[in-house]
Amino acid sequence: MMTQSPAACNTRALRYPVCVWSIDQIADFMAESVMAENLRLRAEDAVAGVDALDETALHPVIASYFSRCGLGVLREHHFPTPKRARPRNSERERCDLVLTHDPAGVLIDPVEVDRREHELAGTLFAPVAEQAAALAGTASEDALWIELKVCGQYEFVAGVPIANTAYTTGVVRGPAVDIRKLSREKAIEFAAATLILFAQDEPTARHDLQIAAHKWLDQSLPIREPIVRVVPIDERIGNTVAAVCMIPVRCGGDD
Repeated sequence: MMTQSPAACNTRALRYPVCVWSIDQIADFMAESVMAENLRLRAEDAVAGVDALDETALHPVIASYFSRCGLGVLREHHFPTPKRARPRNSERERCDLVLTHDPAGVLIDPVEVDRREHELAGTLFAPVAEQAAALAGTASEDALWIELKVCGQYEFVAGVPIANTAYTTGVVRGPAVDIRKLSREKAIEFAAATLILFAQDEPTARHDLQIAAHKWLDQSLPIREPIVRVVPIDERIGNTVAAVCMIPVRCGGDD
């Protein structure tokens, strides 16, 4: 796991053929988004720092930065693999962030295509139902699906900053749940469970993430080598760094 200081995004965008993603570069972008938010809060003389934000609050921060880097971004998007035929959207699980190489961020939903084919099956368009039901956009297997967890060594509880008593569980179990969730998706090729860890210093963050990685491997979770970026943040409650850990997941497995 190697440290790399993120550079400013400016007008950079990923320039890869379809179906290719650089997790290293996405990790850079995500770390840069945390740095940018830290600076924004500093400039505003905010009472709380970036480490006071939970994952829900960080979603729009990260999504906005990805958009500025030329990527298409969808938040809380339905997973493409349904648990039953033609489910209602309310019955489907959602993914925190989905990235496409198309800045418009249009993603083809296999469930919607199947629903349209089914509706056309009994009509005059039945002979060309498959063609008529086709949708334009990025296929689910060409997108990058990201689940996000946030954990702090020091956190606010009832408005008071204290040492996080659930720290070990948050570092290990949260990403493990997301790894299993992503790995079951048969219509996804590129996925990463991601943990943003706020810690007292870089050695602590790296040590704890290495321990977590060993535990994920001990559980035989289908992962590749995690990518880690560590950036400084203003110390407010005991945390001085944010570590972005992206864990590439091998998808298509069984429950």
